Amino acid sequence: MHPLQRIEKATQITHQAMQRLLTDEITALIIENYYPVNSAGVIAEKLIKSEVLANYTHETSTTNGLKQEYLGVDRVGFPFNLIYDKPDDDNLIGQYYAAAKENISRIRLYSKPAITPIDKLRLELDENYTHGAMVADYQHKKMLAGIGRVSHADMSYMSEDPPHFDALPKRFAELSGQFAANIYLKVPGTGGELEIWDVPPLAPLFSAPDNWRAQLPQSIVIKPNVGDLIIFNCRRPHAIRSFKGEPRVTMQVFIGYKENQPLKLWN
Repeated sequence: MHPLQRIEKATQITHQAMQRLLTDEITALIIENYYPVNSAGVIAEKLIKSEVLANYTHETSTTNGLKQEYLGVDRVGFPFNLIYDKPDDDNLIGQYYAAAKENISRIRLYSKPAITPIDKLRLELDENYTHGAMVADYQHKKMLAGIGRVSHADMSYMSEDPPHFDALPKRFAELSGQFAANIYLKVPGTGGELEIWDVPPLAPLFSAPDNWRAQLPQSIVIKPNVGDLIIFNCRRPHAIRSFKGEPRVTMQVFIGYKENQPLKLWN
């Protein structure tokens, strides 16, 4: 089967389309024109200029434990992956919860008078997926759902090679699948495509080999437009191709899946 045959485009979120994605009948679901272009542009500029913009690091597994790496992407929001190697640090966990509430309010302020991209996604998943959807919790407290990501052109090569993957460690939750949803607020004219390798999803502690890209098969390459929503299994290797010009801006959230249970959203 050609890789592109495993990509489904739809005009709206439905239970049937989500079920095909969650059960691996398709590799990625694309909802074109999901979020209004004008509102997307307003939020993108506020994220780029945000006073709380900080480095977004990605964790990798090494023989010495987890390592945080900066790949040229900044964030508005405090991601849960900063706690992965410090699960018993009550002060850090407290910072995460405090920042979560602040960031939800901040993104809603940036989006006014429109609904935020992640609120729209969360509500429509809950309404259309048979088992519903909700913000995930940890230690019986609601987590952050929705983070702004700003990728810079001069450092975009760092997100292209090597590929990476995202997997919540099992000590935090046992999931049947982990997915990433990206809503595109600003995209470069050339470059910045999403690459996904349609190989079996990886275990949370998988350690990528050297020269990983060369060992993988042909990738699926998706060129998003402003306002598009793309959901895919982020335990598969994926990458963002390098680009030039202005920043690439998205709103992103992870979606946890277990059979016959509500979807859980977090960052």
